[in-house]
Amino acid sequence: MIITWMLLLSLIGQTEAKAVKPAKPDPSVEFFASKNVLRISIEIEPKEIQALKMADRTYVPCTVKVDGGLTYTKVGIHLKGAAGSFRALEDRPALSLNFDKFVDGQKFYGLDKLHLNNSVQDGSYLNELICRELSRNSGLPTGRATHAMVKLNNRDLGLYVLLEGLDRTFLKRNFGSPDGNLYDGGFCQDLDQPKKLLAGKKGQKDEQAPLKTLVVACKEPDPAKRLLLLEALVDIDAFWTFIALEQITAHWDGYNRNRNNYRIYFDPSKGNKAVFLVAGMDQMFGDPNFNLREMSCILANALMQCPGMYWRYNEALHKVYNQAFLLTEMNKRIDEVVEKLKPLKDIKGGGEDMKRRLAERGKVLDKLIGEMPASPPIFGPDKTVTLSGWKPALEKGPSLLFQSSFEDKTCLYIRSSADSVGCWRKPVALDPGKYRVEVIAKAVNVKNRNEPNSGVGLRLASGEKTKYISESTGWEKMTFEFDVAAPKEIILVLEMRSLKGEAYFDTSSMKLVKVN
Repeated sequence: MIITWMLLLSLIGQTEAKAVKPAKPDPSVEFFASKNVLRISIEIEPKEIQALKMADRTYVPCTVKVDGGLTYTKVGIHLKGAAGSFRALEDRPALSLNFDKFVDGQKFYGLDKLHLNNSVQDGSYLNELICRELSRNSGLPTGRATHAMVKLNNRDLGLYVLLEGLDRTFLKRNFGSPDGNLYDGGFCQDLDQPKKLLAGKKGQKDEQAPLKTLVVACKEPDPAKRLLLLEALVDIDAFWTFIALEQITAHWDGYNRNRNNYRIYFDPSKGNKAVFLVAGMDQMFGDPNFNLREMSCILANALMQCPGMYWRYNEALHKVYNQAFLLTEMNKRIDEVVEKLKPLKDIKGGGEDMKRRLAERGKVLDKLIGEMPASPPIFGPDKTVTLSGWKPALEKGPSLLFQSSFEDKTCLYIRSSADSVGCWRKPVALDPGKYRVEVIAKAVNVKNRNEPNSGVGLRLASGEKTKYISESTGWEKMTFEFDVAAPKEIILVLEMRSLKGEAYFDTSSMKLVKVN
């Protein structure tokens, strides 16, 4: 018995000795959360300056000094930027810094690589930071952003936007495994163009193989078969979230609209499925009416034609809108950054302008997404669904709209004593097919306007309608059929277009029937 207890105690001791130690704090978390603006001084030797002038995208060594007396030697540096943001070394260049390019294991607050953006296309210095945080709040792996004051060879370059680099350290932090292929999407190039491999195993026979396989799957003519292929190659839910984010933020220069500013990682932890990463978010929210439906890239178009994808995209729009596009929080964050930078640069005007653009976009999104059904209704065995959740609306003039009891029926009610158009609207998401909509209505002392289809009626917002009734009537059934060629949202409208009168619509009679 004593031996047994001794053995047990010995095993317990071994277990405790082998207990996993708590992970060390990630210094990058504290760095990006800091309320202080870092000052970075970069020194490049004359011969390295000449090398950069000869090949501005090739790394040369430099020395980096930061607040607190920290000095990093042999840091890789090169110029960066595309057509709009590139500036020469003598000007105010955008820069990439790679701390372990020439010194293995050298890190900057837990980072291997960072970018210093000159923000020449964003005078507010806010777009990258706010939109990257919006992306992270949507659940997408995203490089973080902050600000820094930069000097280059004792020349004060001023305020820069500091971005976390997308490299193996980033991949390890966000995906767990850094061993998959990471590609730069290239300048205005879709998936069918060769990509620069940023990270991945060395010695691959064909570095472009994952991309080629993806493009072949996109070209499969049968939508159902295409979906099976793409489900195995792409994290589709993450992709639709990525597209929804680009559309909501009006990212005209992103992957979907311009085949630009994106990265692709084939994640080993998910069977090497492709995950798209945002980049180049310095020109955002420029158009408050930016279309949510326009798809210009290969993968989005290929997926949208597949069964169920229209609705999965809708779900992604709802997710980003409800989970990340939070105006109060974004405005608060803007104010925090403006205050943080105030001693160094006054960006209050840019902050107010961004809040205005966010508000304008928010009004449009409230209508486009707030009223958007995420998925089609579930039809019963009789292929019928009851229509509820109608919203009142005024198109012209004064009308009174509310729910009322009338002749033992619960009704949607419209009343007017002047020239007006009042209505009840109901968005419905539908798959392809033929449908019939039905409602029982009653008119009381309705005087028609001097126009066709005046009176009390039922219609689609797009145009199809029933015969309208006027004067005083009994309870009359209104119905019409319509076709849906592709997945889409329709809006049903119960309305009274009149000079005066009352309209009653029986809520128990409001039905949608799937004919075939």
